[in-house]
Amino acid sequence: MDPEIQFKEIPREKKIRRKKHYMMRLGAILLCIAAVIAFLLSPVFDISRVEVTGNSYYSDEEVVNMSGVQKGVNLFLHPQKRQIKAALETNPYFSKIKVHRRLPSTLRIDVTERKQVAAVKYGNSYVVISGSGLVLRTTKIDPKLTILTGLTLSRIRVGRKITAVEKQTLEKTLEMVNVMDRGDLYFKKIKMSDRYIDAYIYDTLIVRGTPSQMKEEIEKGNLQKVVNKLYKNGTRRGTISLGDHNYISFSPAF
Repeated sequence: MDPEIQFKEIPREKKIRRKKHYMMRLGAILLCIAAVIAFLLSPVFDISRVEVTGNSYYSDEEVVNMSGVQKGVNLFLHPQKRQIKAALETNPYFSKIKVHRRLPSTLRIDVTERKQVAAVKYGNSYVVISGSGLVLRTTKIDPKLTILTGLTLSRIRVGRKITAVEKQTLEKTLEMVNVMDRGDLYFKKIKMSDRYIDAYIYDTLIVRGTPSQMKEEIEKGNLQKVVNKLYKNGTRRGTISLGDHNYISFSPAF
């Protein structure tokens, strides 16, 4: 036999053998991938539980309904996280949304809610706003929040910041309301004017001063001390006046 012919046949046999091994390995890999996909799409990973965290105003069920999540749908075939976030972000109460898959069958939705801190009377309705002045909702039912009066509103739109002619007064008052909320103090109503605001603790007990003065005295705890002292003495009528340099006076009403 010609040595040259033998030399050509040997690599040809190796090439065929390598091709067979390659096809076998490729088939095994594809089989494994198919098995993994079949397992991931099995009922084991159907959503049986939806967890909601961070919500306060809305219930868990309400958040789930707004998100569009459905139980019984495969965890990996369910609409993408982006779609769930987009559905919830249409509601101004939610500032941040995160969606997590927890194997084998739980979907978790973490939300950060904007807190409603005050309401503005607008005709027969109330405009509920956040600490930054964002309009969260409108309602005809008293929301049991601090009511802001004396504003000339120019535009009301849910999901947008409230706008008023008294823009600076509104901004400063909201800063004070945010501090009030953290300082364990509550005003039923705040009546605004160009020079100062009247903050009603009771219908007959008023704190009068500028928003900046009230904010400072609440942050220092001075206003709370005066209110607590009046409360212990049974005083429910009069005006607490705030001045410069931490000056606080009280004028009783009879």
